[in-house]
Amino acid sequence: MDIIVQREALLKPLQAVSGVVEKKQTLPILSNVLLTIKNDRLLLTGTDLEIELIGFVPIQKMNAEGTTTVSARKLFDICRTLPDASDLRLTIEKNNLVVSAGGSSFRLNTLPAQDFPSLEQGEYPVKFSIQQSQLKGLLTKTYFAMGQQDVRHYLNGSFLDIGQRSIKCVAADGHRLALTTIQDDRIGDAEAKLILPRKSVLELIRLLNSDGDHDAAISAGESRFQIVTDDYIFTTKLINAQYPDYRRLIPAGTTVAVAERDAIKQALTRASILSHEKFRGVRFQLEQDKLTISANNSDQEHAEEDLPLTYNGSKMEIGFNVAYLLDVVSSITSSSIYCAFTDPNNGVLIKPAEDDESLYVVMPMRL
Repeated sequence: MDIIVQREALLKPLQAVSGVVEKKQTLPILSNVLLTIKNDRLLLTGTDLEIELIGFVPIQKMNAEGTTTVSARKLFDICRTLPDASDLRLTIEKNNLVVSAGGSSFRLNTLPAQDFPSLEQGEYPVKFSIQQSQLKGLLTKTYFAMGQQDVRHYLNGSFLDIGQRSIKCVAADGHRLALTTIQDDRIGDAEAKLILPRKSVLELIRLLNSDGDHDAAISAGESRFQIVTDDYIFTTKLINAQYPDYRRLIPAGTTVAVAERDAIKQALTRASILSHEKFRGVRFQLEQDKLTISANNSDQEHAEEDLPLTYNGSKMEIGFNVAYLLDVVSSITSSSIYCAFTDPNNGVLIKPAEDDESLYVVMPMRL
């Protein structure tokens, strides 16, 4: 290998690929990035055996082809600290990769490319294209409700229900649920039900472009999910499990309250300061067109916030984890929030007032 690439062209995909590579590995080669040349592009591949990410780098000049693997962290740190607009020359000399730029030169140890693991390529019967921003919006509005190291492993990810020209994205951890939907004719007759692992969801949110002009080709199989864009190929294994019927977790909600989003977010933020550090509980006291939010902690400190809202139901007192409520309110962009209560023992249904595609459920807690 003997090629020249621009620093900026290499830095962004290398940073993305380094994010997939695990910091602590039992196999040394898994901390490396695979460098290969194909169709006049440098391909950077990183994997943790569950996720594989391939980034593309245009080559300025190629004197010789070749392939090798090198430490992802070290190569990224070198590129990051080199001057802007640098041209990098990458050459293989015996068992080393030499990186040269201006008066700087670095000699890095390598491992054989043939030892680099590759995710088995399965069949992808489901294929369609959508805008990257649509998929990113789905995941961003729901990811916070995913489980984290839950013994019910199917909760440690996001459920995609694809069908009827739409994608529903669901995340739940037993205490809360987030659901949002996109409609797009380009989905066509595609049908699939799959669970993306937590790490894959977080990586996709980081990788997907927010600009509506960029498309992504989606491929889904029984055990794999793949996204191809102009900049990368992202492949992940799926959680092999049956996701519970999320529709049964959505309460009907008979008593409705409508509040301004910014006002309730600010009130919750202030009340949370004096909530219990471990349990994070706040108490809602609902009465005619008024909500009182209060919090206490183990030091006998107290916070109380009164704010107006539209509410015509009977008086009700109900406790919530304030962090869960703030996650929901922060993900909503509409100016008003619609809340439907059943009773103090059932969850509250929360929806953006101007959006019928998203809804959230937060279960109560005893205070």
